[in-house]
Amino acid sequence: MSKGKAYTQEQREFIVTLKQSYDQEKLDGETVSTKKSAKRVASGLNVSLRTVKSILSEYNRTGKVDSPSTNRGKPPFLISSPLETVIRQRIRELNCNGQHVSQRSLCGWIYQEYNIEIPEKTLWRTLKRMGFIYGISKRRSVLRKRDYVIIARREYLRKK
Repeated sequence: MSKGKAYTQEQREFIVTLKQSYDQEKLDGETVSTKKSAKRVASGLNVSLRTVKSILSEYNRTGKVDSPSTNRGKPPFLISSPLETVIRQRIRELNCNGQHVSQRSLCGWIYQEYNIEIPEKTLWRTLKRMGFIYGISKRRSVLRKRDYVIIARREYLRKK
C-alpha cells in the first residue's frame, strides 16, 4: 500500500473485507495465529494499525467505505502570479498619477479589464501578502507599499 497518500475506495474496501474474513476465521477455528485481527490486517498489508482502525471505525459508523476527499492540503491562491503583477503595476500607476486607490476600485477595474470577479476579502489578503497597506495621503486613506519596502527599494537603486 502507499505510504503518506490517501487510500482509494477499493483499497479501503479491501481492508474491511480482509478484517471481516479474519474475524470470521477467529470465530470458526481455535488455531489462529493471533486474536487481534486488525493488527493482522495491518501487518499483512504493510499499513499502520491506526489507518486500519480509522477505516474500520468509519465503516462501522456509516456502514460503507467512502473514497477519501481529494482536496488535501492548503488550497492554491485564487489570484494567480501574473495577475498579481498586473495589480501591482496598476497600483503604482495610480499612485504616480495621484489618484485614489482602494480595494473596491481595484475589484471593479479587474472585472472590467479581465472579466475576473474577485471578492474584496480575497483581494485584501492578496494585497497584504504582496506587501501593500492602507496609509494616509492628502487626508484620505490610499493603498500604498509599506515603508520598509520603499526604503529597501531606494537603497537597492542607490547601490546599482
